[in-house]
Amino acid sequence: MINYEKDADGVAHIVWNNPDSPVNVKSDVAITAFAAAVDEAIADESVKGVLVRSAKRDFVAGGDLLELYAARTVEEANAKVDAISSCLRRMERSGKPFVAVLNGSALGGGLELAMACHRRVAADDPRLKLGQPEVTLGLIPGAGGTQRLPRLIGIAPASKLLLEGKPIGVQEALKLKLIDEIVQADKLIDAARAWVLSGPDAQQPWDRKGFEYPDFEPQSLKGRAFFFNAWPQLRRKTPPGDYAPGALLQVLGQGLERDIDAGLVIEKRYFAQAVISPAAKNRIRTQFIAGNAARKQKRRDAVTPPFEPRRVGVIGAGLMGGGIALVCARAGLQTVLLDRDQETATRGLERIAKTLDGSVERKLMTAQEREAILSRLEAGADYGMLRGCEVVVEAVIEVPEAKTDVFARVIAAAGPDVLLATNTSTLSITNLAKGVAQPKNLIGLHFFAPVDRMALVEVIMGHDTSAATMSRALDLLKLLRKTAVVVNDGPGFYTSRVVAAYTREALHMLKEGISPAIVDNAAVIAGFPIGPLTMGDLTSYDLLTDILGSLARDGRGTASDSQGALEAAERLVAAGRVGRKGAGGVYDYSPEGKVIWEGLSKLFPPAEIQPAVSEVAKRLLHIQSLETVHAIDEGVASDPLELDAAAVLGWSYPIWRGGVLGHIDDVGLAQFVEECEALAARFGKRFEAPASLRDRAKSGSKFHSIGETA
Repeated sequence: MINYEKDADGVAHIVWNNPDSPVNVKSDVAITAFAAAVDEAIADESVKGVLVRSAKRDFVAGGDLLELYAARTVEEANAKVDAISSCLRRMERSGKPFVAVLNGSALGGGLELAMACHRRVAADDPRLKLGQPEVTLGLIPGAGGTQRLPRLIGIAPASKLLLEGKPIGVQEALKLKLIDEIVQADKLIDAARAWVLSGPDAQQPWDRKGFEYPDFEPQSLKGRAFFFNAWPQLRRKTPPGDYAPGALLQVLGQGLERDIDAGLVIEKRYFAQAVISPAAKNRIRTQFIAGNAARKQKRRDAVTPPFEPRRVGVIGAGLMGGGIALVCARAGLQTVLLDRDQETATRGLERIAKTLDGSVERKLMTAQEREAILSRLEAGADYGMLRGCEVVVEAVIEVPEAKTDVFARVIAAAGPDVLLATNTSTLSITNLAKGVAQPKNLIGLHFFAPVDRMALVEVIMGHDTSAATMSRALDLLKLLRKTAVVVNDGPGFYTSRVVAAYTREALHMLKEGISPAIVDNAAVIAGFPIGPLTMGDLTSYDLLTDILGSLARDGRGTASDSQGALEAAERLVAAGRVGRKGAGGVYDYSPEGKVIWEGLSKLFPPAEIQPAVSEVAKRLLHIQSLETVHAIDEGVASDPLELDAAAVLGWSYPIWRGGVLGHIDDVGLAQFVEECEALAARFGKRFEAPASLRDRAKSGSKFHSIGETA
């Protein structure tokens, strides 16, 4: 795990090499071994200096997230950083030069280790990134990152890196003086050894008398103004329940005006609170644990051979079909894009080219990569072009007759064994399969727009869909680098029905006379990127009337109480307010922005007493959780980890809340049921907690357990 050796010139090499892992993770075992190697080098009088290296492609990753996720108390959290923190200070004050040899990225705890070295030498590699991304996981650095980074590069640039969590490349790191030297990869060790053997002064800047920050002192006028302005900026961007960003500012404000050792004590105190915060548990579970589970594809049939298609077809060259074709070609697949005529198909191809142009302009890909992707695309109207395609994804209008006609033409061209996928958000896969000769080969793949940027795909199993078809579909999505959530057929599947519940509740509130500003602001304050009524305007109320009406007729879950919301949508449509695609909806739109439509108060007379924002947020959050429980009870969905990840990836549910089921756990099941009873008494039966949830509350079981690793 940690290899230690000393060369003939007295330079010690401490090499991280975690077994059975592609990266070096700072687990408890690895830290113990590293600290022992450091102490051996320090104690050996013949050692002139130490190179800290990696045997992996990257340097050292952060702490073991599963170990941090399992920590329940402040004491357990502190134990995760005590050993490494004291080890890093021994390195700094040993009198022997330590050099971080950065052959690859150093993020989080890896960068903390590198900053504790007296010099950092990095490979000249554009893939190499450095940063402190802990805040994106609800954490803050716990081994000196908040204290060393500002002392190295200045308070302002360090605060930006810490609060945004975005990594930087080696060239920018050199400009900021985060690293000291960039050399060719094959010269890294030579450059590091040369510096050690030059007999440098092995003392950190912050341990020298008279140390000054590179930009401004914390207690200077500029420093005080910086922190004074940082707080309101943070509050505008950060929901109050997301603990880490505020903790970072507290640590910076309190720690940087003291010496490094006092600052490290302050950092550890806030780090421990961040580790045990609900926001951190939710983020780690939904981002990291659920991500690992998705990559394992545990739903895949072990019997089905790996599916590695080389040629795919996409029917429909609109925004969805074009997006699907783009991600297929980007994944290296020869892709046929078809539409009703050559002109329409060509327009779809031109949109794809324009999207790629934007990626080149933003330096997300090279012009050569753009040309390679386009070379794998062909567009037309002749279904004969589908010959040789192993999978075809249909993305035409949401009309069953149109889709079944496409299926017949696809099978005639590509053969009966082709994997046939339909991109639909509402139509029953089971019913669509009735028009297919081999219904076992039909599966639903619900992509999200914009397809090239949205990671989630909802995989819908029809009644006759085979396990082999699901396995092949999962293999395809893995090639496309998409995250799959597998659900069974049912009205609205999973994602559409829960989003419909969210939008429906907002329309209920609109009919009650609650101000749209309160409804949308409550959602944004709760952590959603936009409010549900703004989203309704984007979707359009004529379409929403159809969707909500269809779910209401089926009468499942919270949709059984839809009348008020349907009336609200129908009034808007009747008034010509279909949404942003028309004259406007709840809002009017102009180049200056959006304002509430002045005629809205006539359609929906304002209530005399407007509710608190917290009550509105509770209704919007609780209804989504209830609808998810109904979907589980009906057998549409089952895996809580998948469902929460889908909520975050599919409709931007606030990740620090963990997801729709994580929300119930955070509230507490008994408390959640009690709150639902109170809401049902005031607003209707849609808030009634199902029996399964009441039973779970009585048993004390949660949807997620701290020890789970999936």
